[in-house]
Amino acid sequence: MEAYQEQYIANTREIAELSDLYRVSAPGSADTVPEYREAEARIAELRQDNIRLLNEYLFPALDSLFGASREVTDGLQEFAGRLMDWKTNLDCGLYVVIHKALLSLQRVRQDRAGLLRELYQLGMGYYYLHMYVSGMDIDEVRTMNFRNEMLFTEAASYLRFFEEIEDEESRGYIIRSMANIALCTKDRKRKIAIGRRILDIVRDPYYRALAPGLPWDVFLSRTHQQMSSCRVELSTGNLDREKLAAVLDSCYEVFKAQQGQERPSVRWLWPLYEMEYSCGYADAETTLDRMEKLITQTPAGTYDMSGLYAGIRLPLYYSHMLRDNPRLADDPIRLRFMAYASERMLETILTCPLENQDTHFFYLVRDTVAEYHEFPGCVTYLDLSRHLLQRFAGALYRRGRKAGRILQVLCGAMLERFPDCFDELPFLRNLETPEEKRKVLLEYAEGCGLYYDYGLLKINITRTEQTRNLFDEELEIYQLHCVSGWEDLKSRPSTRRYADVALGHHAWYNGAGGYPAFYERNRSPYRQMTDAAALAARLLETPEAPMAEILREISAGDGSRFSPVAAAVCLEPEIAAKLDEILKGDDPEEAPAL
Repeated sequence: MEAYQEQYIANTREIAELSDLYRVSAPGSADTVPEYREAEARIAELRQDNIRLLNEYLFPALDSLFGASREVTDGLQEFAGRLMDWKTNLDCGLYVVIHKALLSLQRVRQDRAGLLRELYQLGMGYYYLHMYVSGMDIDEVRTMNFRNEMLFTEAASYLRFFEEIEDEESRGYIIRSMANIALCTKDRKRKIAIGRRILDIVRDPYYRALAPGLPWDVFLSRTHQQMSSCRVELSTGNLDREKLAAVLDSCYEVFKAQQGQERPSVRWLWPLYEMEYSCGYADAETTLDRMEKLITQTPAGTYDMSGLYAGIRLPLYYSHMLRDNPRLADDPIRLRFMAYASERMLETILTCPLENQDTHFFYLVRDTVAEYHEFPGCVTYLDLSRHLLQRFAGALYRRGRKAGRILQVLCGAMLERFPDCFDELPFLRNLETPEEKRKVLLEYAEGCGLYYDYGLLKINITRTEQTRNLFDEELEIYQLHCVSGWEDLKSRPSTRRYADVALGHHAWYNGAGGYPAFYERNRSPYRQMTDAAALAARLLETPEAPMAEILREISAGDGSRFSPVAAAVCLEPEIAAKLDEILKGDDPEEAPAL
C-alpha cells in the first residue's frame, strides 16, 4: 500500500477510537467538557486530513485507473480490504467506491476472474452499507436492494461456465454470490427457493469434484442457517410441501450441529424451538419457558455470539410473543420476567467491551432500536433510546442536547409572541395557566431536540460523517434518517410525540423542497414544533458560521423553506444573540438562561 493509504487508515482508526471511547460517547459532568473539546478538535483535524488524502491521491488514482499498473491495482485491493474486514467496518463507503472503480476496470479488460471477484466484493460492500436500512419498506430501500441483487445475480450467472473456469477462487465467488442473492430480498418464500437451489448445488458430487478445495461443508452449514431464518413463514400456510420440508430440515440440521457440545450456541438452538412453535408442535407458554431458560442459563457478561443473542435478541423475541399473545401479556409472572429481560438486555448492550463490538453486535443494537416492544414496569423505549444515544452516538447526543436548548429559546419566544401557537399539541391544549403551558412546552422542546435526528442512530452513519464527506450513495442513506426515526418513535407510547418532528424537520414549510416527499405539514398537530426544529437543524448544520450569514439565509427562506412565525422570532436580535451563544458554547448546560 502507498503512504497516503496507510495514513488514511491510521487517521480513521484514531477517529474511531476517539468516537467509540465511553468517556467521549457518554457526556456526563462538567469537568469532562475540556476532554470532549480536545477529542472533537482532534477528530475535525483528522477529518480534514482524510479529505485532503482522498482529493490529492485516491481520486486522481481512480480517475487514471485504466492505465494503472498491476502494483497500483493490487495496492487498491489491499487498501479496500483494510477498510472493510467484515468485523470493524472501518470505512465501508470508501470500500464501495474503490471496488466500483475496480469492477469497471475488469469489465474493460474482460478479465473474467477479476470480474467475478469484483462483483462479489462490491455486492458484499453494498450489503454492509445498506444493512442498517434493509428492513425499511420504502421505494428507496427496495432500489438499493435491487442494485445489490444485480451484482450477485450477474456473478451467479457464471455457474453455467463452472466446468471451464479453472481457478477455484472464481468458482467460490460464483457459489457465494448465488447464496447471497437471498440477502437482497425480504420475500421469505424467495429466500427459501434460493436456499433450496444452493443446497442442491453444494450437495452435488459433480460440483464438489470440480472444485474439491472449496469449503463445501461450510457452504452447506451456512445455507441451512440462512434457511432456518425463514422459519416464521412456517406458520403462514403459504408454503408447499417441499418448501415446508426444506425449512424444517434446515432448522433440525442447525440444531443438530449444537448437540453434544459442552456449551451449545443459543444462536442456533433457538431456531428449532421457534420452528416447533410456528408449526404448532409447542404452544406459546412452552416456547416462553424455553426462552426464559436460554436467557437465564447464559451467564451475565457473556459477549460472544451466543451470549449476545441470549442477552439481546431473545428479550426482543420475548417482547414480540407477549405482544402477539395478549393473554400472556396480562400474566404478572411473564411481565416480571420481561422486566428482568429488558434490564438485562440494556445492561448487555451498555457493558459490551469494545473488542466485542463488531458488525454482529451493532446489528443487534439496530434490532433493539427497531423491534423493542414496551410493557408496563419494563424498560421504556424512551429510557432505552436515551442510553443508546449516549453510549453509541456521543456526537449525536451532544448535538441533540444543544438542539434542545435552541428549541427552548425559539419555542419560548414563539409562545410569548403568539400565545395560541402551540394549542394543537394534544398534551398542551387543556393546561390552565400560561406558566404550566410554558413549562410543559419547554420540556417537550428539549426532548424534540434530542430526538429529531434519532433515525441516525439506527442508520449508523454518524461516524462516517466524522471521518470524511459523505458520498452520494451514503447521502441517499442519510436522508432516510427522517423516515427511520419516525417509524421507530411513533410505534412506542413513550416516544410517540417526537415522531412527527423527526419526520418533518428537513421538509420545507411550503412543501416545495426538502425530504421526505410524503411529509404533509398541515396534517400534523406537531407542525409548529417541527417548524422550529427545521430552524434548529439549519443552525446546527454550520454552528461555527457567522450568525449574520445564517440569518440572511433564514430571511431568504421565510415563508418557503422556513415557517414565517419561527423565522420572525429567530431573526429578532435578542433571540439571535442567545442562539449564537448556544451554538458557539462548549456544552448546552453553559447556555444562557431562558
